[in-house]
Amino acid sequence: MKYLDEKSFDRAKKYLLDNGRELEKALYRYHFENGSKEDVLKALKGYQNVDGGFGNRMEPDFRLEISSPMSTSIAFQIFKELEVPGDHPMVKDAMNYLLENYDQEKGRWHAVPPEVNDVPHAPWWHYDHENERVMVEEAWGNPNAELTGYLLRYKDCSPEEIRENLKSRSLTYFMELDTLRSMHETFCYLRLADELSATDRDMIIEKVREHIPELVDLKREQWSNYGMQPVQLAARPDSPFYKDMKEEVEDNLDYIIEQQQSDGTWHPNWEWGQYEQDWSKAKDEWTGILTYEKLKLLRDYGRVEKQTVQS
Repeated sequence: MKYLDEKSFDRAKKYLLDNGRELEKALYRYHFENGSKEDVLKALKGYQNVDGGFGNRMEPDFRLEISSPMSTSIAFQIFKELEVPGDHPMVKDAMNYLLENYDQEKGRWHAVPPEVNDVPHAPWWHYDHENERVMVEEAWGNPNAELTGYLLRYKDCSPEEIRENLKSRSLTYFMELDTLRSMHETFCYLRLADELSATDRDMIIEKVREHIPELVDLKREQWSNYGMQPVQLAARPDSPFYKDMKEEVEDNLDYIIEQQQSDGTWHPNWEWGQYEQDWSKAKDEWTGILTYEKLKLLRDYGRVEKQTVQS
């Protein structure tokens, strides 16, 4: 079993605090140095537009300034992580954005608007006008299941009819899936599961558990490619999936420590193959994001030698 030593941790920290986005720096300080929620929300506010939604390149793989439900979902992940209440102005404005941009006729959100094609973006974020969607939306649950969860979490801000109809549709769709092959759709359903009754939550967890062999890249030789790694499904040792993949998770943690670069960073294992100058900027942003995420992951699994302050 390998551990991230103090020097390696400090290199990662230095890179993050020198080069990372203000949001990841604030999140790092919150989780490692008793930083404040207010500082995280202040950094997050920089991505919120006047319509309440989030944009401004919050998701580095599409360089869109205007709001999108997909970028807004990332903000809600942080609201949830920080347990921000529903009466907070940022939450209320973001919820209003989601409700105003829900397509009643089609029963879904459009992950990103067509304007994404006017800015540099990864190929999987290219908007198909004929089908009115981007590639990632081939799986309905991404981001609809996740956004449904936020309507349930902040039910005082959302109409009961819409959230209950979406909950019913989300669960029916999931139960009818023959297999689970979409990594991001699965993550969306697991985020929804947090907001459901124990019975519905357990149904989702058990179905994911049954499909681990085709959903997760369990072999070390697969981890250099883009796909779901064991630690992504079992992001903490108290995850319901940890015992199912204990050996693979522990090896995955060793692998992550081995992959740290000499400057302390972790890099994305994907690229755009287009807009090279803009991809370089996005790659730098992803490097800061991934470096923060890896430090938190390793800390949560007790794989950091340095004893850091936990929030």
